[in-house]
Amino acid sequence: NLSDDGWRVYQLEKSTSDPQHPYSGFAIGNRESLRTTPKQRGIDIRQVLLDFHKAQYSSNRMSLTVLGNQSLDELQSLVMKSFNDVPNKKLKQVKYPADPYGESKRKTICYVVPIKEYHHLRIHWVIPDHKDLYYCNPESHLSHLIGHEGDGSLLSYLKKLGFATEVVSGEKNVAPGFNFFYVHLELTIEGLYRWEDIIYIVYQYMAMLRKEGPKEWIFDERKNLKAMRFQFREKEPADDFVSNLADRMRDYPLTECLSGPYEIREFRPKLIIEELNEYLIPSKMRVFLESKEFTWIATEKEKWYGTQYKQEYLSEELIERCETCELIRELHLPKLNEFIPTDFQSFSKEKHSARPQLPIKIKENEFCRLFYGEDTFYRLPKAYLYFELRNPLGNTDPLHSNMNALYVELVEDSLTEIVYPAQLGGLNYELYDFDYSIELTVYGFNHKIKQLLETIIDHMVNIKVNPQRFEIIKEKLKRSLKNFRRSDPYRMARYGVTYLTAEHQWDKNELLSCIDSITAHDLDSFITRMLTRFFTDSLMYGNLTKDHALEYMSLIGQKFQEKRFYQPLFPSMWFNPRELTLPEGCNYAYTMLNDAHKIHAIEIYLQCFQQTLENNALLGLFCHFVHERCFDQLRTKEQLGYDVSSGARRSRGVQGFRVAVQSTRKLDHVNQRIELFIDSIRDYILNMSDDVFKKQREGYMIKKVEIPKGMHSQVYKFWNETTSHQFCFNRPQLEVEIIKSLERTDLLRFYDHHISLNSIHRRKLSVHVNPSAIALQGSNDKKSIINEANELATITNEENTETIIEGAVEHKVKLTKQPLIINTITDKDSKGKENIISEKQINLPKEEWIGNVHVWKSKMPCYPLAQSYENIDVPVLYKL
Repeated sequence: NLSDDGWRVYQLEKSTSDPQHPYSGFAIGNRESLRTTPKQRGIDIRQVLLDFHKAQYSSNRMSLTVLGNQSLDELQSLVMKSFNDVPNKKLKQVKYPADPYGESKRKTICYVVPIKEYHHLRIHWVIPDHKDLYYCNPESHLSHLIGHEGDGSLLSYLKKLGFATEVVSGEKNVAPGFNFFYVHLELTIEGLYRWEDIIYIVYQYMAMLRKEGPKEWIFDERKNLKAMRFQFREKEPADDFVSNLADRMRDYPLTECLSGPYEIREFRPKLIIEELNEYLIPSKMRVFLESKEFTWIATEKEKWYGTQYKQEYLSEELIERCETCELIRELHLPKLNEFIPTDFQSFSKEKHSARPQLPIKIKENEFCRLFYGEDTFYRLPKAYLYFELRNPLGNTDPLHSNMNALYVELVEDSLTEIVYPAQLGGLNYELYDFDYSIELTVYGFNHKIKQLLETIIDHMVNIKVNPQRFEIIKEKLKRSLKNFRRSDPYRMARYGVTYLTAEHQWDKNELLSCIDSITAHDLDSFITRMLTRFFTDSLMYGNLTKDHALEYMSLIGQKFQEKRFYQPLFPSMWFNPRELTLPEGCNYAYTMLNDAHKIHAIEIYLQCFQQTLENNALLGLFCHFVHERCFDQLRTKEQLGYDVSSGARRSRGVQGFRVAVQSTRKLDHVNQRIELFIDSIRDYILNMSDDVFKKQREGYMIKKVEIPKGMHSQVYKFWNETTSHQFCFNRPQLEVEIIKSLERTDLLRFYDHHISLNSIHRRKLSVHVNPSAIALQGSNDKKSIINEANELATITNEENTETIIEGAVEHKVKLTKQPLIINTITDKDSKGKENIISEKQINLPKEEWIGNVHVWKSKMPCYPLAQSYENIDVPVLYKL
């Protein structure tokens, strides 16, 4: 996280706090803080940790949640057996000093230079720790109003002035004894230069809150919304549930562990007024202003992350101005929320089903295709409406692709004030631009979902391009494109594989090169042409009837046709993205440069075959066998990097096996280690006992047909089937029937044909992400980075042999550990091990580096489109 702006600013806030307060310490820890400094001071860090454990660990400070299908008596017995010996030292709850900033750090501003391109303003105040007052929670009342996005809100006014695009406010719980309240704003370039005016406007809004006083009707509205969310909350995965519950046990009475986060029952206006009058005041604020515009004035460096900044006191003139600000009519309290649902009746007349019902097609013509599914399983008063508006115009060139994105952003921007109350009321929407389409999702409580859908479509149809908002949104999109080269390396590698295997896709540089030339008039013209012809694929699922679904589909058509939009697509305009067919025996590699991170990433993709039920089952089972072992070997044992993943990559109807690693090591070495791991897979599967093989296969089948805990996860799976145009809604059940018959020999044949380094059919593409010269500027030279990586590598297994346990079977595999990335605490165990060389090396075929991507792609054929399963019998089993 060295190049993560969130972590960097968080640590800067800590480092510039009161140095006598524990909050000012280093939040993470590194070699210097955990090894070098303690060693210089003669401190045995291991002993310090043991002493801390002995002094501070006690059962009365711990919480435990256990979830299982055993009886309560059985669960209690298991807990007593495992945890009964944990001593109870009856320690008091730790409570830290109430003011982590201190008098000298208030009324200050830090000008911060971020890694990415953006302009942010953060205002922070220290407030009392009110955790024990969770049932009235004065901070949430204030954050609800200050962070509101509706008419009369702080954001609404700042957007009209052209100063900001986003406002977030709330409380930040750090440690017992103190708390923070914050207001974070995303600024426009004009807002950046008017930051003092923005701070003044924030205090104008607070002055309005003081004058109006806390309103009980707002408290009641929020109380009812929270109660509604609790009553109709969806189930969560078991591991998340127990983790969250164990955490809550420390914050709420045991009787309210489940309801605590949703519980507000006591209106305490005096606490709200106290917070406004005594804590959220100009003389107690700290300000952080982040932009690359401050590169030339930021002369200081934060110790741990190296963040450039300049700190100074805010002017007394600004403080006095904020203390005596005038009220303005543009800032006022929100109105009663008309989107709050009141009707939670179930429309389903069917009995509770054992599994979610599969969608069925209820309408298809030259304009649209509609799938509908009734919720008879989750039994929630919620619905999900998905729409894909297909038109290839949005991808004809980089200019049109940018205009498609701008259109979507402007619609979202125009909807903010209107839709925000709906979001508070449990209704949401998402609008995305894709290569050949625009995708709209409307979901949440079904009572007023039609009202929200109608509002969104009205704005999509009738949008007027405001020149001021257009320029602001265009600048925001431009920054986003620039920031691509500053994203996490492993994300860049994943994008690289997607880009390289696509028959046709614009790269970020192409999109960036033409964005400045787009005018508001260009966008107006594009919108008319984009909406004139399109085809709508739709899925509607949940607590709604077939008549509801048909009504909503008709509403879409009517709204667009009122503007003389929505004519059928010409047959030649129907495009589906296709995947390139990599040639057998290939070993392509491609390099990308990252401007922010001094680490590397690689993604290896072994392209296998088209998506069919049989192929999916085979690849899925193989990935299931490999996934945990890959993580254990490459991350836990060899510690190649923190981010290690493997699995099936499925895109555009084609699939293959992928392994990705983000690492400080050079990628030649990482590539070698990944290939060595892949080389070991065959023996791992071959030597596995029949009992372990069957258990693994059975476990995968159970996992495959497991019903998602939340309706949203289930419906999203159905929607993926729709957008891929395969429509295999009962895919898990069909694939499990195939998996039942798969044997070890099937996996070995698959491995030998597609995965083995010795196979002439193997098709490999690897994307290598390396730090650019810009990223390396933070070090004196490149050698320092290499030396640091080598210095970290101090431990290795003496015998260079792994023992891998699977079930009750032990296998000896010649997979030698490489030096660990993490330092040992002392030198004793690592002496003489720094330069251990791997006992086994693989002779890899020579990589063919891709230079000109467009020339390279022009020589490649494409896979045919994946076939739809709608009304098609299960095809013949896949044969190698």
